[in-house]
Amino acid sequence: MESIYSIGVDIGTSTTEVIISKLTIQSSLGPSLLPITMIDKKEVIYRSPIFFTPILEGELIELDKIREFVKQSLEDSGINKESIATGAVIITGETARKENAANVSEKLSEYLGEFVVATAGPKLESLLAGFGSKAQELSKHKNCLVLNLDIGGGTTNNALFDCGEDKMTYALDIGGRLVRVNEHQEVIYISDRIKHMIRELNLCINVGEVVEIEDITSLCSRLSKSVLECVGLHPMTESTKKLYITEYEVPERTDYISISGGVGEYVQEEKLQRGIPTELFKHGDIGVLLGREITKAFEPYPFLLQMPKEKIRATVIGAGAHSLSMSGSTIGFDESILPIKNVPIIKIFTDTQDYERIYEKAKDRMQLYNSPVIALGLKGPVSPSYQTLKSIASQIIHLYEAVSSPIVVLLEEDFAKALSQMLKQSVGPNKKVICLDKIVTVNGDYVDIGTPILSAIPVVIKTLIYQS
Repeated sequence: MESIYSIGVDIGTSTTEVIISKLTIQSSLGPSLLPITMIDKKEVIYRSPIFFTPILEGELIELDKIREFVKQSLEDSGINKESIATGAVIITGETARKENAANVSEKLSEYLGEFVVATAGPKLESLLAGFGSKAQELSKHKNCLVLNLDIGGGTTNNALFDCGEDKMTYALDIGGRLVRVNEHQEVIYISDRIKHMIRELNLCINVGEVVEIEDITSLCSRLSKSVLECVGLHPMTESTKKLYITEYEVPERTDYISISGGVGEYVQEEKLQRGIPTELFKHGDIGVLLGREITKAFEPYPFLLQMPKEKIRATVIGAGAHSLSMSGSTIGFDESILPIKNVPIIKIFTDTQDYERIYEKAKDRMQLYNSPVIALGLKGPVSPSYQTLKSIASQIIHLYEAVSSPIVVLLEEDFAKALSQMLKQSVGPNKKVICLDKIVTVNGDYVDIGTPILSAIPVVIKTLIYQS
């Protein structure tokens, strides 16, 4: 066994956080007698203070301040930067929409090392928070439907899990920093996204004016009702529909609902049910009041709400934990596009492998990632017939028709060469094909594929670790 250190940096709408973990790595021989390196244990050894994300003039992320915060966090943890073996940087929420978001994530990753870099859109952030809050784990353990709401500074990111498998991801502009106030209780910012609600409620909330708690409470009460609407507990209104960032979706039913994120810290917080103004506005926004009103909104559903194991840190990615393997001689690949790095993997099936539904199950997932290359992970049948191969190939070709990405398929079972030949015959020379086998992945992994070594291909699977 060997231990390595990993770092995770989450740059969110309101806050930036750093987590450092110690991962215990264990090597073993896989079914093909090739070494597979897996994470045996992970332990969080450092959690940074909560740092407000610095934004210049509302448009640009201040990279220098972020980098200084990360540097200070490393010093406080007692871990040298050179000792960090892996990790991830992710930008989420409203911050992911900033003009320099992609540049910041890349520069910070370069400063730290060669890590997974993901500028998360609202759907991907929803998925990450669902894993990080342990909602996915609860759904799998109880074989039920669990909906996680990650309510942060700018957005509410929802992920529905059915027996551990993600079924739906969507997001709305509901968050704690949609209205900001100063120490004199004067409004200094109002998001354009909620101004229609302020008008509908005829509230006196204006930039530059002192705001009454009753008005802010009324707004938060209305936003909490929008939360009930977006989870299917109340009929949907046009006012709430206007808050959707993604396409309009509402679950038909859920067994449990968990609430993570910064606002989630104040849901079911008894001390805040009778707060004084200085306490309610202690963060200079409406987050505390919003948490209090959401608590009230869920009072008629006492058995539905399950507090998650992780709240404000749910979206922090702990590390890019490496699972090393070699895909052997029975593979197919176009060497001209190798090596490729940081390729997101879509794993659409867990238990039941319905190969006639590959396109249907994966088409929406392809939109989660803004990446020039996207890989499809499949377990695959042990000894596929010609007809099964043909069906799988047809579905994969249909899936990749609408994207510029080469076809990249990662199989657990040993039939990559046959599948790659069938794919190449169908798509011709203009669409590059890589098909590897004996590669075990999970949804949310990233993959590096190297250049050939004799008849084998070196592969690094980077698993996003959701800290607890």
